[in-house]
Amino acid sequence: MRIGAVIAAAGTPGGFRAYEKLENIDGTAMVSRMIESFRLAGVEDIVVVTGYRARETEKSLAKQGVVFLRRDDYETAEMLDFVKEGLTYLKNNCDRIFFCPSDVPLFTEETLRRMEEENAAVVVPLYEGRKGHPILFDTSLADSIQSYRGERGLKGAVDGSGVGISLVPVEDNGVLLRARREDGFEEIVKKDHPSQIRAKVKVQLVGEEPFFGPGLMVLLKQIDILRNVREACEKTGMSYSKGWTLIRTAERELGCPIVDRSPGGKNGGNASVSEEGKRLMRCYEQLERETAEFARKRYREIFSR
Repeated sequence: MRIGAVIAAAGTPGGFRAYEKLENIDGTAMVSRMIESFRLAGVEDIVVVTGYRARETEKSLAKQGVVFLRRDDYETAEMLDFVKEGLTYLKNNCDRIFFCPSDVPLFTEETLRRMEEENAAVVVPLYEGRKGHPILFDTSLADSIQSYRGERGLKGAVDGSGVGISLVPVEDNGVLLRARREDGFEEIVKKDHPSQIRAKVKVQLVGEEPFFGPGLMVLLKQIDILRNVREACEKTGMSYSKGWTLIRTAERELGCPIVDRSPGGKNGGNASVSEEGKRLMRCYEQLERETAEFARKRYREIFSR
């Protein structure tokens, strides 16, 4: 089962403006922390919806291997609009999707895994009787959520779908903590939620030179969805020339095409990932996942001595 995630960092509500009132907490660092937690829990596809300070946000997170969806109407958009944006993008490639605003960044990998174990259409974490974030829902609810036009946001869309909601008790107050000065967020982060030291391994395939890594992986995913190299580069925060450099380097090393293209038009024509490219993506994804798990296990064994 493939799981994706949508992080709403557009600005209002739930986005980066919350962090501007904090003196010692950086918003992009918090979103990076969220991305890492999702990765550790096995989430393959992550979308960050941007708007306010979008270019700065996308540049800071460009190497995280996520997709950016920009909302220029972030001043008037509602949280449900960000859900719909990410859901539209991920629904055909993922079976379930986490959703979380960027001002609730302190949930843990353990909470995500506990939620993933629950066999329900909608899963909500519960800490000391209070509902929190992120929310996990099946993409089978996509049509119902996207067609909702009421005033009760995501809750109204979920309630309108008629499915049952599983409330999962967790020992993680991070599902409730919002980035608010009045709630003492900075002090809580420093005292109870400091960044955890961990082993992080970057997997690259190398021939005469490095030719396949996280950047090309996420680019190929987007080409497979969008069928256009230029649009795929834009979604991943990568320049068009950089994208083609990565593709051509890989094809030179492999001796075969990984992107089939038909040139033409102002957007560069249509493109698709070749069968060899898709095989490479599957193998790389498995290697990256198993390498990360091995590194986490050995880190615990070695550093606990």
